[in-house]
Amino acid sequence: MKLIHLGASYTLSTHTIETVETDTELQFMGRRFKMRVQKDTPSKFPSGCLTYRGVSYRA
Repeated sequence: MKLIHLGASYTLSTHTIETVETDTELQFMGRRFKMRVQKDTPSKFPSGCLTYRGVSYRA
């Protein structure tokens, strides 16, 4: 999907994150939910050249 924000166009990237339901119960606006956590926690940070607000840097 191609999107535009403040005149800059970009392509939406979708990532699927696998989750596991826990025994912890949460309540939001009167409804109860089971908390979910990420199945496999990433072991390291991304490496290489990254860009933030048009400025490139190395991680």
